[in-house]
Amino acid sequence: MQTFVLIDGNAIVHRCYHAVPPTLTAPDGTPVNAVYGFTSILLGILEVEKPDYLAVAFDMKGPTFRHAEFADYKATRVKTDDALIVQFPLVKEVLKSFSVPIFEKPGLEADDYLGIVSHELKERLPDLQILIVTGDQDALQLVDEQVWVVAPVSGYTKVIRYDRTLVHQKLGVWPEQVADFKGLRGDSSDNLPGVPGIGEKTAVKLLEQFNSVENLYEHLEEVLPERIRALLIEHKDQAFLCKKMATILKKDGDLDLSLDDCAVHNFDIEKVRDLFLKFAFKSLLVRTEKLNLAWEKKRGNGAQISLF
Repeated sequence: MQTFVLIDGNAIVHRCYHAVPPTLTAPDGTPVNAVYGFTSILLGILEVEKPDYLAVAFDMKGPTFRHAEFADYKATRVKTDDALIVQFPLVKEVLKSFSVPIFEKPGLEADDYLGIVSHELKERLPDLQILIVTGDQDALQLVDEQVWVVAPVSGYTKVIRYDRTLVHQKLGVWPEQVADFKGLRGDSSDNLPGVPGIGEKTAVKLLEQFNSVENLYEHLEEVLPERIRALLIEHKDQAFLCKKMATILKKDGDLDLSLDDCAVHNFDIEKVRDLFLKFAFKSLLVRTEKLNLAWEKKRGNGAQISLF
């Protein structure tokens, strides 16, 4: 079975920025701790998963379609550190040196591209295994028999692989109910209030009984106790809005997905070497040289163009 790995660029870069000491800088003083951590995870994916296809999705600066419908969406998030902002272009330099495609579009979040691309891939290749690498729990709603979410815990040497069962064990709801769950409970990280007074346990119980927000409101007369029913009636519009804000897109008419471009293929080792020397990524260069050697051996054997 072939494997397509989709990386949530923003989530992984942010995670690495806070996980790798900020004292890590390039010889010219440029902070590169997030770049180092991201690159190490990228190499870990290549070493462990040996994917046939690989791509990375990023948010773009500016408001999204969600802000147009809910002005306070993510309003409570703190300003991104300048030391992190300057590293995003450097991460993209690394990806370009490895010939890894980048998905980004004004008005969409990285999560949306994860949903759009994985949906497109499932329609084209029903036998393809899709791995979404992210630390963002929103992506758990995309998990099904063909799509797994892989959350790095320690670099890429320790990860959690979420299938449908593990999502249910973690949240108490199934992947297709994650947006409903957030519609009821809310999500403080995205400033989604949900239904005030309904917590995690109540949201899970309601979804166990009614399956979705829509079905819940069609059977409000069955909701007990009356206090919960009153809260649901009072905050109905908010529940539906929060579910919509939490729902990852699965279609976009402008998606231009080329499998050939996403194929893990030969990269220019000299470009990678020059970039890693610029950043003083000596240990990462050693790992990259090994990957390149594996590719060279396969090419020498007349195998199809692939790193492995």
